[in-house]
Order: sequence, then C-alpha cells, then structure tokens
Amino acid sequence: MLSLPLPLPAVAAPPRLQPPHAVTDTPLHHVWAGALAVGSGATVLTALLGSCVGVGIIWRRKKRCALAHCLLADAPAGTPAVDMRYVSNAIPGLLRALGAREQDYAELEVVAAGGASLFGQGPFPSKVGERNIAAFERIVRELGLRVIHQRLGGNEGSRITLHCASLTYDTRPLGKR
Repeated sequence: MLSLPLPLPAVAAPPRLQPPHAVTDTPLHHVWAGALAVGSGATVLTALLGSCVGVGIIWRRKKRCALAHCLLADAPAGTPAVDMRYVSNAIPGLLRALGAREQDYAELEVVAAGGASLFGQGPFPSKVGERNIAAFERIVRELGLRVIHQRLGGNEGSRITLHCASLTYDTRPLGKR
C-alpha cells in the first residue's frame, strides 16, 4: 500500500514538531501520537488521548520523567524497535530513554491513561483501546514494573500530564477541569 502525505496549504508554514524521541527543557511539552519524551526540572509532559494509551514513568531518584503516546498495541513482526506508535515498543523505549536498567525497575513508578472506546457499540465497534490496554497490562507485568495509577478505558478522551519538577502526575477526562 502506498501512502502519500497531503500537501499543506500554500500560505501556512508546517508546524514545528518535536522528534519522536525528544529530551526537552522547555516548560510544556506536548507528546504527539507515536512519540515519547523525557523531561526534568520545570518540564511538564502532557498528551491528549482517545483510544491511544499514554504511559508515563517517574524516576524519583534521578529526578526525571518520561511519557509515551501509543496508538496501537503490538508491533508487527519486523517493525523497528524505535517505532513508538506501539505499546510493545514504547514501554521498553521509555526505559532505554530514561537509562533505566533491570535493577532500577523497582524504583520506577508507572502511570497510564487512555484506551477509551470512543465509537461505542455501533455496527462497527472499535477495539483499539481495549487492545492497547491489554498490551500495556501484559508488558508492565512481564517487565515487573510497578503501576501506581491508571485511568484506562471508558468512553471519553483523557489527558495525562507529568510534572517533572514535583515528580507528580495528573490524569483526567477531557472536557473537565
């Protein structure tokens, strides 16, 4: 299958996007779908989620956080490990980006949000959110990671935010303050 990018309007400059794996010192960093970011200090990492799953890791001893925004559950065979669209690649990618080794895993705090079913039970219900949640649960269990909070499923979008200065997190449904 051939996929071609759509042309941008002649008057609009293309948006400046962060690369899929960005280390940032800017105060607010939106993590786009298929990307991950690592932050420290005043950095705030955030993602808006529907059926996608946002996975955050807080490492208190190292005073840094990482967030991935995953579109799909499991990468097909042969997919490069750097493809962060998949939960199965993103969680190991977060660990690598943080510099965490297996002996560090007990120190890590995992938070997650998303995986909603936005299209209900109509004639063609989408199971993407359910598959993303199942992949998240399986991978954190296989790696022995500790989940301290999760806001997964439901039928509305959500936001996940990691505050790197205070090493805190927030998950909430979209449209509510």
